[in-house]
Amino acid sequence: MLTKLLSFKPSLIEPVVNLSACDVLRLDQIDAQISGNKVFKLLGHLQRAEEQGFTKLLSFGGPYSNHLHALAAVGERLDIPTVGVVRGYSHVPLTPTLEDCQAMGMALVFADKKTYVQRYLADYQQQLATEYKAYVIGEGGQGASGEEGCELLARYCQRSDSLPYDEVWLAVGTGTTALGLAKALHRQGSQCRVVGVNAVADQGECLQRWQQNMPSANWQLFDQYHHGGFGKCPEVLRALIQRYDQQDLPLDPVYTAKLFWAYEQQLLLDPELAEKRVLLVHSGGLQGRRGFSL
Repeated sequence: MLTKLLSFKPSLIEPVVNLSACDVLRLDQIDAQISGNKVFKLLGHLQRAEEQGFTKLLSFGGPYSNHLHALAAVGERLDIPTVGVVRGYSHVPLTPTLEDCQAMGMALVFADKKTYVQRYLADYQQQLATEYKAYVIGEGGQGASGEEGCELLARYCQRSDSLPYDEVWLAVGTGTTALGLAKALHRQGSQCRVVGVNAVADQGECLQRWQQNMPSANWQLFDQYHHGGFGKCPEVLRALIQRYDQQDLPLDPVYTAKLFWAYEQQLLLDPELAEKRVLLVHSGGLQGRRGFSL
């Protein structure tokens, strides 16, 4: 399935300038439209939808959702109809993200806040599945099927010199990508530690999911670098983004800028971190920069 969607570059890993012993996995470069970790989170869901005989896909997201953007692109590429349930109102002008989704064939259904909060409820999902005759994917691709696809990421987290990484760092929202990767590494017997940087001010929800679902104790989650959560991009993050732009390493303000900020801050607090072999996962999402005038 993955080869039907993407054509990978020979190498996606490159060193990060001025960060010793640190590499970046450039998932932002795997495809012009379906970039980052989003396609991996969709793979398991695509398999389940096919097994269950569905010919339409439905999911949820906000007006700048990377997930909906990727889903629309996948649907267009595989000729599968898609429906996006969007947090917002139909009378508001479409964002560039939603314009893209619509151009790629996604049908947009708008839900007010009162309705949108039901997106995790099984009854509401079943109602939508029946109404649209569609396979329903949780917001952000979360769930066991989302983790299943992310397990494939382990094969791309290998150093060219065959030396294992000590730590793999990811920005997290639902935590699906990190959970899938951690489970794959655990099965391989890897001692690589999974480090998450929470991009969401979620009052400990992601931490609770990790405590319940991580396959081992070899992980860490930083909760203090979200800068207020989604939609927040203070000047310190803008300055960091501009600095990495000059190194031809574009970051998005929602996830990867917070990841790189957290890593730099931890280098100041823990000098021993500079001695470790670290891989930072660039999870894509650059289309979302348009919402921040970047």
